[in-house]
Amino acid sequence: MIEEKVKRVVKYLQDCEPKEGYYLAFSGGKDSSVCKALLDMAQVKYDAVYRVTSVDPPELVRFVRDKHPDVKREIPLDKEGKPITMWNLIPKRGMPPTFRVRYCCEALKETGGDGRKVITGVRWEESLRRRQNSGLVNIKLNGKVKDLHFSKDFERVKTGIILTNDNDESRLMVEFCYKRTKVTVNPIIDWTSSEVWDFLLKYKVPYCELYDEGFDRIGCIGCPLACTEKRKQEFERWPKYREAYIRSFQKLSDKLREQGKLENSKFGPDGESMFRWWMKD
Repeated sequence: MIEEKVKRVVKYLQDCEPKEGYYLAFSGGKDSSVCKALLDMAQVKYDAVYRVTSVDPPELVRFVRDKHPDVKREIPLDKEGKPITMWNLIPKRGMPPTFRVRYCCEALKETGGDGRKVITGVRWEESLRRRQNSGLVNIKLNGKVKDLHFSKDFERVKTGIILTNDNDESRLMVEFCYKRTKVTVNPIIDWTSSEVWDFLLKYKVPYCELYDEGFDRIGCIGCPLACTEKRKQEFERWPKYREAYIRSFQKLSDKLREQGKLENSKFGPDGESMFRWWMKD
């Protein structure tokens, strides 16, 4: 099964290679490592870009630097050209990032690759329902159906607009983001975790050491998408990030106090209180 999937992805990457090459959104995780290896196997042109989020584990940052020196590091910038970090983003947005309001993903991760054909490692585990719905996708643009290699018609693509929200179970293999004029390709979207690991081990693709320590998913420390227990474990391992979040929450608290909004804030009166509220969100 894995060999067939590899052949299918390689052929797609070769057949649909854009003149300027693909833009690989490289996170350093196991899934994006698979995508990078597949691009190499296809021998197509691509730019691999790692977005510096300021909250990735140090081990992951070192892995990207040491094992993938060809990957370009890209620092998110605001409209004035100043670096965006989690620490200045929280007071600027006026609230902590939450499960429902994940402004951090949009600001720190999702702005790269505008105008390009972007490769991501997004995937969902196989199930009968999703397999039945994962054929070819027709995208309707300006009243005309544009075949982007797939043919099934989903409710969400009838308008021709797909916004690339991360971790959505209804993600497709080929998506068009009207907002940023970007085509997103998720080549391993139907791969299972065991297939990902079969590929990594068979082709001796390097992966971050944190996986060998029991981490099943590597990403931003304290991500509100993770369960409370996992976040607590992360802050026990990397306590300096806990301190950094509290300092940032304190700046938010000070800002709300200056604006006269702190008294009615549900987040708490200071950085420590906000952190405790945030961990229970």
